[in-house]
Amino acid sequence: MRDFLITHNPRPRYRKQPKYYFGFIILLLISLCNSFAMAYAGAGSAIIERVAGPVIPEPAREIIMSAQETDTLKPAVEELPGKVSRDDFKKKALAKIKEFQGCLFILCDKTATTVAQDNAIDQASSLFVDGAIIEVSSVNSNEKKHLKVRDFLEKLRSLRYERIIITFSHVDYVSNIRKGADGKYYGIVSFEQTFRAFSDGRLVYEDETKKTTEVQLIVYERNLRGSTVQQWDVMLSDVEVLGTKTPKQ
Repeated sequence: MRDFLITHNPRPRYRKQPKYYFGFIILLLISLCNSFAMAYAGAGSAIIERVAGPVIPEPAREIIMSAQETDTLKPAVEELPGKVSRDDFKKKALAKIKEFQGCLFILCDKTATTVAQDNAIDQASSLFVDGAIIEVSSVNSNEKKHLKVRDFLEKLRSLRYERIIITFSHVDYVSNIRKGADGKYYGIVSFEQTFRAFSDGRLVYEDETKKTTEVQLIVYERNLRGSTVQQWDVMLSDVEVLGTKTPKQ
């Protein structure tokens, strides 16, 4: 019996597993690991989004940051220095234009004395800042010439016409008052000028020119009876021609 048990008690047999069984198990483990990693990353992103806000792609982040850094507020209007109001600045600028026109009338007056015309040139030149340029034009040419103030005045006086009439119109406003890069304050005066020249009693030339001149606020200190007093003035600057045409009859 013991021999039988020894001889006929067979060992348990195991089935031989297919070769691909172990490969399947490995793939399953990898898949589980990836799923766990994705779930963990998603949870981490949700936590980060709740704490620090949504994750923004780099190009979009640059656009948003650029928009946030742009100042959409318009700068406040600065007051003019020297306790000068804008109305005072405008009135003074228009007064200087009219003073300049008065000097031109004298230079065009063929009955005025040489002394009177010399004084008119000096007075008109003193109305402008140093280095100012006056543009001149003609209906006979598209060319614009640039003359220094005193050269312009001398040329006007020397014109060989029997009579010259200069009239001004629409000199009634000052615009674009602003602070320049040099810290000084400027404005623009626009006006229209009509020029008529006569010889032998008849009209030989006329034009109508639209011009602008830049005006500059000058603030300076003056010693008055031992005390320093701040004063201001307005000076004329470059005169620009915007257009020249023959007046309508």
